[in-house]
Amino acid sequence: MPVIFVTGSDTDVGKTHVARWLAQRLAQDGFTQVIKPVESGVARPHDARLAAGDWAEAHTLVSLPAPLAPLTAAKLARQSFSFKTLLKLYRQVPAAPCRVIEGAGGLSVPLDKTGRDWADFIQAIQPDVVVVVVPDRLGAINQARLTMAYLRRVYDGPAGVWLNAVQGQPSRAVAQSNREGLKASGIPLLGQSRYGAKRPEFLDLAL
Repeated sequence: MPVIFVTGSDTDVGKTHVARWLAQRLAQDGFTQVIKPVESGVARPHDARLAAGDWAEAHTLVSLPAPLAPLTAAKLARQSFSFKTLLKLYRQVPAAPCRVIEGAGGLSVPLDKTGRDWADFIQAIQPDVVVVVVPDRLGAINQARLTMAYLRRVYDGPAGVWLNAVQGQPSRAVAQSNREGLKASGIPLLGQSRYGAKRPEFLDLAL
């Protein structure tokens, strides 16, 4: 069962768009699930449903009303929340030929009081590949290097960056610099998407 975990260098970097593109592509090869382990801010449409579209099955495991970090949102809702429970709920989802998992916020958002986060979740479930979504703008190299270094503390499986133009297309110089910086750092560029794009480019991500 191919499992792809989508995380990000920060919140609002376009993880749901990337998860949606991945699910759409994987659905061509068989039944696909999109799993959002925890969703904060449930007044808006669920990210799992947005990513799943009409071609995949959506699963949101924990829903929290406030659009805040999971621990804070759970506390405000007086709702029990723990890393162990999140893993248990994930492992209860029926198997599928393909699966896309989208984390909430950035990679190091705490998921329990001991500081365990999405990197620890990734270590526990051992996905086939981790896609780190990074805004395609000035500063992308730093964000990519920091996030990948943090991930590599606990996970040595296939992983790389997806450059997503979130707030407008970067200048040619910035775009070229970002790609050269990733290459020089030994970080695979798995995919990229232009600002407002309806179709992405899958690069070093074999699907």
